[in-house]
Order: sequence, then structure tokens, then C-alpha cells
Amino acid sequence: MPKLLMKIKSIGSLLTTLGLLCIFPLTHLTQKAYAKTEQFSTEYKIHFDFQENGEAVVTQNINVTNLVSDVIASSYTLTFKQMEVYGISATVNNKSIEPEKTSENNETKIKLNITNYVIGEGRQNKIELIYKTTDLSSKVGEIWNINIPKTEFTKSTAFYNVQLSIPNQFGPKVYISPSPVTEENSNGKTNYYLTREQLIDKGISASFGKYQIVNFRLTYQIENPSILPGTYEIALPPDIPHIQQVKYENITPAPKNVVLDSNGNAMARYKIKSRGKLEITVTGKARITGRQINSEFGGEMDNIPKKYIKAYTNEQPYWEVNSPEIQKIAKTLINEDNNVIQNAQETYNYVVNNLEYNYEAVENGNIQRNGALKAATQKKPWTCMEFSDLFITIARSMGIPAREINGHAFSNLSEDKPLSIKLRGGDYLHAWAEFYDPFYGWIQVDPTWGNTAKVDYFTKTDTNHFAFVIRGTESEYPLPAGTYRFSDIGNLVDVDFAQEEDPRAFEEKLILIKKRNFNILQILRGNQKFKLKNEGHVFVYDINNKIQNLAPDEEVTLFLPKGSSKVRYETFNGEVVEKSLMVID
Repeated sequence: MPKLLMKIKSIGSLLTTLGLLCIFPLTHLTQKAYAKTEQFSTEYKIHFDFQENGEAVVTQNINVTNLVSDVIASSYTLTFKQMEVYGISATVNNKSIEPEKTSENNETKIKLNITNYVIGEGRQNKIELIYKTTDLSSKVGEIWNINIPKTEFTKSTAFYNVQLSIPNQFGPKVYISPSPVTEENSNGKTNYYLTREQLIDKGISASFGKYQIVNFRLTYQIENPSILPGTYEIALPPDIPHIQQVKYENITPAPKNVVLDSNGNAMARYKIKSRGKLEITVTGKARITGRQINSEFGGEMDNIPKKYIKAYTNEQPYWEVNSPEIQKIAKTLINEDNNVIQNAQETYNYVVNNLEYNYEAVENGNIQRNGALKAATQKKPWTCMEFSDLFITIARSMGIPAREINGHAFSNLSEDKPLSIKLRGGDYLHAWAEFYDPFYGWIQVDPTWGNTAKVDYFTKTDTNHFAFVIRGTESEYPLPAGTYRFSDIGNLVDVDFAQEEDPRAFEEKLILIKKRNFNILQILRGNQKFKLKNEGHVFVYDINNKIQNLAPDEEVTLFLPKGSSKVRYETFNGEVVEKSLMVID
């Protein structure tokens, strides 16, 4: 898997050298050729055996087959950049040899001198190298993440198989990209197998664990500049089916009410007096899960519901759907024989491969949003806003519903996962996108990190994206947490990982309160009047097919048959729950 450096000796008067440089974590596999590549073929079997503490024992078995009779390999060198390796051992043709390790400028080289090489066309030199590292995995909150960057294969690489062995203690699979060809469980570990064809131009990324739990404390500063009282609203972090469930532990002061907008945002409304200011604090937890999709299962373009086409394919500021330049790009990318996901992936690939990221954006402070058209027509570095805007705009131009998500992303401001939206006061936000597929529903993608991390952020979502707001019917509203501010002092966004807690913390809690029934029609129908109150900290949806949703601490009137306390509702994932509730007189 890593880049390989082999010195080659000739037999007799011919003396040549073949170089394959190996850098790990690898960005590519290259060949520096002083001899013709057809003098050898190589076969790789790479085993990443992860231990419970995250350490990886890496075993590389490489077969180098001589394709000519007068050239042999005399050494093998691995180069690791910014990666600590230890516990190194090696054999060549079943004979132990002492690896030579050197380190300089964050670069470590391991050289194997091959003295017992075999000679002759069709014969093989068998190399086995074993080393250990803790730099291929990391535990973030309750989730284990594995990242192995991509490999570029040469023509001489005839065979390349990878095996990942993951301890069951890591938890269930959130995703593995690319999807393994096979998987099996044995001896307390799950083994995943990937092939050369799957790994062409792709790295391996994987995530394990039930879900990620984050704590959040968000401050909203709003003011009414008018001489008249007014009603204002703020966007709370929303529930997102199959991705994100939010628990609102405390909202101070309490809102007048909380409603869901057409995008699914939870909008808390407040009445503010003339020239008044109000600071609101929202604390809670979010449970974030990942999801992996298969592009082959995507729905057909003709099956996209008309309501989504109407709401999420039109032109908006920064989404110049009707511009000739955007239309031209969309026409070159769309394929009528492809399904929705396949066409969306063409859009994603175009954005990832054609835009350059602006790594200086954060240092420059507040930056201007430029929109999709400028990103498509001007060759300059851009931020996550332009990456997302261009994906959304091209997808919409294709007829694929698409919209934007703003929120918090856990990245440590690294170069592979940068954040480029820096707000007044020092808070950071990230922008990514989602599109609608008739089979999967809304699918989140991150073209920015797909560009910078060189990892697939299309077929899977990770647990490091915490959404604050969804924008689709409008490109500039609602505003995300962190942007409601009347003072430049202090941070407004505080988000961090939480430890595993009681799973019942996110359960729904509804009660019925008996009320006097003066409704003659309901009395004649044999119904009794109740107040249905949401005493839990999470939203419930589609109550008895009559009430669209009920926010925490809110109540609604509900009529039920006499003697019955049974209520039907849906969770944030659309799971149907039907049970008898506690009744209070």
C-alpha cells in the first residue's frame, strides 16, 4: 500500500535502478522509473489489525515477480510523513532481516536491504514487513474513526487486497467507504475486505460506534430597533431524520412558542418590547448518527416529488440556477440514464475536482459570501460557502432538490477538515449541503472536506457535523446559531463531546390532562377532552394523524374516545409509537 522504493541490480553488464517511493499516510502510489516498469509485477496483501486501544498492527505482504531474467530487486524502502511507527520487523524470502530506520524533518524511512534475492524470469521475491502505529485511528467522543488516504496504482500492480480487522468493542459500523466486498466476524473482531478496483483513486474511511453525543450551549442576542413591540424568531438546532436528534434541556427565557418551518427548522418565537434587547440561552444534547448510501439504489429522476422540485430547485441569491454558465455545466454533467444519486455524484465530483480551497480564509476574519456563479467562473481559492453553493446550484439546475446546512463541525481546524466561516466574537461555523433522493430522502454531502481531506464525503455522513440550521426555500434565512449578536464580546457557541449516558434521556414523555368537555359535537361522538402535554425534551410528530408536531413543554387540545388514553405518534426518524399515556385529573 505505501510507496515503495526498490533498487534493482542487473545480472552481468546491465545495471539499472527502479524507484517506487512510498509515503504513508499515502496520498498516492508513484513509480520513478530508471528501468522499464514491465521488468516487474507486484502483488500486495495489506492487513490493518486494529487493537482495542486503537493501535494498528500493519502487515504488508508484497510479492515482486521478475518479468525478465537479468534484473533483480536489491532494496525496499518505505517513507512515512508525520506518522510514528514502531515495533518494526521484516523478512525477505522467509529470512529475517534487520530494517534500517532513519528519521528527519517529520519524515521516517524504513529500508530493507535484499541480499537473498531470487533470480530468473517468473520467480518471486517475497517481502513481509510488520510495524505498529496509533496514527490511523482516533476516538472522538463515543466514535472510533479510521482514515487511510488513497493509493494511486501503477501498471505493475497486478494485485492489491486490503483487510481491516476491527474489534467488536469499537461498536457497530457507522460506515465504511468504499463498501467492503465481504465481511465476516471471528475471534471478537469483524474483518472487512477491499480490492484494488475499489481503491483506485480512493482512500479508506470508516467509523464505528452507536452514535455521537454532543453537549451544546448556544447564546442568541436579538434586539428590536423599532419603536413598536415586535415578534422575532431564532432557529434552534433541528431534528434531522436518521442523522440528528436534539434534546432541549433548557431554553431561558422560555419562548412564546416553537414551530417547525417548511425546512424542518425549530423556530422559537419571542415578543420584544420597543427598542428592547433579549439574550436567550439554549442548552441541550444532540445524538448524531452516520449513514451510508449506495448509489445503485438511488431513485429515478422522474420520481422526485413535485413539492420538492417546486421548493428546492428554484433560483435564489447565491444560487444562480438560471445563469447560462451554470446551465452549461449542468447539461454536461447530467445523464438521463443515471438515477438521482448518480447525477448528484457527478455534481459533487465536479465541485471537488474543480474548486480550490482558501486556507487563509480563517486568518482573514469575516469573509464575503460570493455564490455559485463566481465560484464556477473565477479561478481562485474559495471557502466552504462557495463549495456548498456551487453544488446546490448545479444540482438544482439539473432538477435535483438541494439545500444548505450551516452548523458546527468538529475539525480542530486541521488542513484536511478546515472551517472557513469565522464570526464576530471568534465562533466558527461550517457549511455543507444536502440533496433529495426519492429512495433515501435527504442526503448530506460535504464537498469542501471531500476536496481538502481527499476522502469520500458523498456516500456517507460522519458524526462530526452538528447542524444548526437548514436553508432551502431561502438561501439566506434562517440564520444559524452564532450569528444572532448585538455585542462583539464573547463566544456564543459552545459545543463539545459528551460521554455515553442513559439512552432513555432522548425518549419521548407525553401525558394527558383531563379537561371539561363543553363541545357538544365531541360529546355526541363519545369523546373526552384532554390537554396533551410534551413533558419530555424532544419533539414528537404526527400525533393521531391530526397534530403535525409538538415541541418540548408545549401542549395541545386532543379528543379521545371515553375510557381510552391511547395516542399514536412518530419519533424524529418516522418510527410509529402507539401507547396508553398517563392521565392526570
